[in-house]
Amino acid sequence: MHNGKWLTAAGVAAFTVVAATEHRLSRRDWNSLLTICRSDRDACAVGADGRYLRPDAEALYQRSREYDRRANRWLVGAQLSLIATTALFIIDLNPGQGPENIPFPADLAVSPLPNGAAVGLRIAF
Repeated sequence: MHNGKWLTAAGVAAFTVVAATEHRLSRRDWNSLLTICRSDRDACAVGADGRYLRPDAEALYQRSREYDRRANRWLVGAQLSLIATTALFIIDLNPGQGPENIPFPADLAVSPLPNGAAVGLRIAF
């Protein structure tokens, strides 16, 4: 547990860096597409199927989308690693034993009634 938390924390950082790189590549292609679209009025005309009529514009658009999809996957991996890291840090606080004290010990009682049940909660503090 002790060393595993640092490994997963490094994974969070690595996944985030890779996601940022993928996003940067997506923005580069998107900006190139915008340059094409601003160069001529009909440069970014779209056909009936929703694709750009110019093959270079369509290629830039598809590549930008693919980089974004990959960035999203890396970010999901970073989030899952962050959850695992958090869990490992919490487990490592008191390995093999429970918490030192429970601040608000409570008693929960459920009693049957003729038409249902009664639930009672007592909190001592």
